Amino acid sequence: MSFKSGASLTVLALAIGIAVPAAAQQTMPPQQKPAEAKPSAPVTGQIVTQDANTILAKDLIGQTVYGLDKAKIGTISDLVLSKDGKSVQGFVIGVGGFLGIGEKSVALQFDRLQMQSGANGALELMMSVKKEELSNAPAFKSHKDVLAEKEAAERARNAPQQPTRPTQR
Repeated sequence: MSFKSGASLTVLALAIGIAVPAAAQQTMPPQQKPAEAKPSAPVTGQIVTQDANTILAKDLIGQTVYGLDKAKIGTISDLVLSKDGKSVQGFVIGVGGFLGIGEKSVALQFDRLQMQSGANGALELMMSVKKEELSNAPAFKSHKDVLAEKEAAERARNAPQQPTRPTQR
Protein backbone atom coordinates (compact mmCIF):
# COMPACT_ATOMS: atom_id res chain seq x y z
CA MET A 1 0.00 0.00 0.00
CA SER A 2 1.40 3.38 -0.91
CA PHE A 3 1.71 6.33 1.42
CA LYS A 4 -0.85 8.22 -0.58
CA SER A 5 -3.56 5.50 -0.36
CA GLY A 6 -2.79 4.87 3.35
CA ALA A 7 -3.22 8.54 4.14
CA SER A 8 -6.44 8.59 2.15
CA LEU A 9 -7.80 5.69 4.16
CA THR A 10 -6.84 7.38 7.43
CA VAL A 11 -8.57 10.60 6.40
CA LEU A 12 -11.60 8.61 5.27
CA ALA A 13 -11.74 6.68 8.59
CA LEU A 14 -11.46 9.90 10.56
CA ALA A 15 -14.18 11.48 8.50
CA ILE A 16 -16.48 8.50 9.00
CA GLY A 17 -15.64 8.29 12.71
CA ILE A 18 -16.54 11.90 13.18
CA ALA A 19 -19.57 11.81 10.87
CA VAL A 20 -21.24 8.68 12.37
CA PRO A 21 -21.75 10.06 15.88
CA ALA A 22 -23.04 13.31 14.43
CA ALA A 23 -25.46 11.44 12.20
CA ALA A 24 -26.57 9.25 15.10
CA GLN A 25 -27.29 12.28 17.23
CA GLN A 26 -29.41 13.76 14.50
CA THR A 27 -31.57 10.61 14.01
CA MET A 28 -32.16 9.80 17.70
CA PRO A 29 -35.55 10.84 19.01
CA PRO A 30 -35.49 13.71 21.47
CA GLN A 31 -35.41 12.72 25.14
CA GLN A 32 -38.91 12.35 26.53
CA LYS A 33 -39.85 12.91 30.10
CA PRO A 34 -41.03 9.72 31.83
CA ALA A 35 -44.79 9.51 32.00
CA GLU A 36 -46.06 10.31 35.43
CA ALA A 37 -47.49 7.23 37.13
CA LYS A 38 -51.21 7.44 37.60
CA PRO A 39 -52.33 6.45 41.06
CA SER A 40 -54.00 3.03 40.99
CA ALA A 41 -57.50 2.65 42.33
CA PRO A 42 -58.77 -0.64 43.80
CA VAL A 43 -61.69 -2.33 42.10
CA THR A 44 -64.88 -3.12 43.97
CA GLY A 45 -64.34 -6.00 46.36
CA GLN A 46 -60.56 -6.00 46.03
CA ILE A 47 -58.45 -6.77 49.09
CA VAL A 48 -55.29 -4.71 48.85
CA THR A 49 -53.68 -5.73 52.14
CA GLN A 50 -54.20 -8.88 54.15
CA ASP A 51 -55.84 -8.16 57.48
CA ALA A 52 -54.05 -9.37 60.62
CA ASN A 53 -57.15 -11.43 61.50
CA THR A 54 -57.06 -13.48 58.29
CA ILE A 55 -54.99 -16.38 57.03
CA LEU A 56 -54.13 -17.61 53.55
CA ALA A 57 -55.01 -21.15 52.44
CA LYS A 58 -51.36 -21.76 51.52
CA ASP A 59 -50.49 -21.12 55.18
CA LEU A 60 -52.83 -23.95 56.24
CA ILE A 61 -52.32 -26.57 53.54
CA GLY A 62 -49.34 -28.71 54.46
CA GLN A 63 -49.38 -27.62 58.11
CA THR A 64 -49.19 -30.25 60.82
CA VAL A 65 -52.06 -30.45 63.29
CA TYR A 66 -51.36 -31.47 66.87
CA GLY A 67 -53.60 -32.81 69.61
CA LEU A 68 -53.94 -31.13 72.97
CA ASP A 69 -51.34 -33.60 74.25
CA LYS A 70 -48.91 -32.17 71.63
CA ALA A 71 -48.99 -35.45 69.66
CA LYS A 72 -48.98 -35.09 65.87
CA ILE A 73 -52.40 -35.90 64.43
CA GLY A 74 -51.83 -35.31 60.72
CA THR A 75 -51.33 -32.75 57.98
CA ILE A 76 -53.92 -30.53 56.30
CA SER A 77 -54.20 -31.48 52.63
CA ASP A 78 -57.17 -29.41 51.48
CA LEU A 79 -59.97 -27.04 52.42
CA VAL A 80 -63.69 -27.53 51.83
CA LEU A 81 -65.30 -24.30 50.57
CA SER A 82 -68.95 -23.46 50.05
CA LYS A 83 -69.94 -23.21 46.39
CA ASP A 84 -71.01 -19.61 46.88
CA GLY A 85 -67.47 -18.87 48.05
CA LYS A 86 -68.63 -17.21 51.23
CA SER A 87 -67.27 -19.64 53.77
CA VAL A 88 -64.75 -22.35 54.55
CA GLN A 89 -66.82 -25.37 55.53
CA GLY A 90 -64.00 -27.59 56.68
CA PHE A 91 -60.54 -28.97 56.21
CA VAL A 92 -59.19 -32.32 55.08
CA ILE A 93 -56.47 -33.89 57.17
CA GLY A 94 -54.35 -36.90 56.29
CA VAL A 95 -54.05 -39.34 59.19
CA GLY A 96 -52.36 -42.65 59.74
CA GLY A 97 -49.90 -44.35 57.47
CA PHE A 98 -46.20 -43.81 57.14
CA LEU A 99 -44.68 -41.35 54.66
CA GLY A 100 -48.05 -41.06 52.92
CA ILE A 101 -48.48 -44.83 52.48
CA GLY A 102 -51.66 -46.09 54.09
CA GLU A 103 -52.74 -42.57 54.97
CA LYS A 104 -56.42 -41.74 54.73
CA SER A 105 -58.15 -38.42 54.50
CA VAL A 106 -60.69 -37.29 57.08
CA ALA A 107 -62.63 -34.03 56.78
CA LEU A 108 -63.75 -32.01 59.77
CA GLN A 109 -65.71 -28.82 60.21
CA PHE A 110 -63.44 -25.81 60.26
CA ASP A 111 -64.45 -24.74 63.76
CA ARG A 112 -62.78 -27.90 65.12
CA LEU A 113 -59.40 -26.40 64.25
CA GLN A 114 -57.76 -24.13 66.80
CA MET A 115 -55.15 -21.67 65.51
CA GLN A 116 -52.66 -19.86 67.66
CA SER A 117 -49.26 -18.21 67.43
CA GLY A 118 -46.37 -20.23 68.75
CA ALA A 119 -43.41 -19.03 70.77
CA ASN A 120 -41.58 -17.82 67.66
CA GLY A 121 -44.72 -16.33 66.08
CA ALA A 122 -45.29 -19.31 63.77
CA LEU A 123 -48.81 -20.60 63.23
CA GLU A 124 -49.70 -23.60 65.40
CA LEU A 125 -52.73 -25.77 64.65
CA MET A 126 -54.37 -27.89 67.32
CA MET A 127 -57.46 -30.04 67.73
CA SER A 128 -59.21 -31.51 70.72
CA VAL A 129 -59.30 -34.99 69.19
CA LYS A 130 -56.89 -37.91 69.34
CA LYS A 131 -55.15 -39.39 66.34
CA GLU A 132 -56.69 -42.80 67.07
CA GLU A 133 -60.19 -41.32 66.85
CA LEU A 134 -59.49 -39.95 63.39
CA SER A 135 -57.75 -43.15 62.31
CA ASN A 136 -60.95 -45.04 63.20
CA ALA A 137 -63.27 -42.47 61.57
CA PRO A 138 -64.69 -42.99 58.07
CA ALA A 139 -62.53 -41.70 55.23
CA PHE A 140 -63.50 -38.48 53.46
CA LYS A 141 -64.97 -38.83 49.97
CA SER A 142 -64.98 -35.84 47.69
CA HIS A 143 -67.99 -35.20 45.47
CA LYS A 144 -65.90 -36.43 42.55
CA ASP A 145 -65.17 -39.69 44.43
CA VAL A 146 -68.89 -40.21 45.18
CA LEU A 147 -69.83 -39.70 41.51
CA ALA A 148 -67.10 -42.12 40.39
CA GLU A 149 -68.39 -44.78 42.80
CA LYS A 150 -71.96 -44.33 41.52
CA GLU A 151 -70.82 -44.62 37.92
CA ALA A 152 -68.82 -47.79 38.71
CA ALA A 153 -71.82 -49.33 40.46
CA GLU A 154 -74.07 -48.42 37.51
CA ARG A 155 -71.63 -50.00 35.03
CA ALA A 156 -71.52 -53.16 37.16
CA ARG A 157 -75.34 -53.38 37.20
CA ASN A 158 -75.59 -52.87 33.44
CA ALA A 159 -72.75 -55.24 32.50
CA PRO A 160 -73.90 -58.34 30.64
CA GLN A 161 -74.21 -61.30 32.94
CA GLN A 162 -71.75 -64.12 32.28
CA PRO A 163 -73.47 -67.49 32.08
CA THR A 164 -72.49 -69.72 34.95
CA ARG A 165 -71.70 -73.39 34.46
CA PRO A 166 -72.77 -75.90 36.94
CA THR A 167 -69.86 -77.29 38.88
CA GLN A 168 -69.12 -80.99 38.66
CA ARG A 169 -68.34 -83.01 41.71
